[in-house]
Amino acid sequence: MGFKCCVVLGSPAYYSQSGYITASRFGIRASFDVPDEYYMVSPLTLSPEALPSGLVSYSPAFGL
Repeated sequence: MGFKCCVVLGSPAYYSQSGYITASRFGIRASFDVPDEYYMVSPLTLSPEALPSGLVSYSPAFGL
């Protein structure tokens, strides 16, 4: 489908076991205040340097 990464908000102890790393490392940030270590990304490409960077926006249904 062409997706480059998956972003999650959750426990670093849990998600790091599946390969998630801090999103800010790639310049990816949330549109709300969240401690850096809880906002993570999993690259879905063999070239992590090709990940998009910037502010992640959510559907209005989430109220964020």
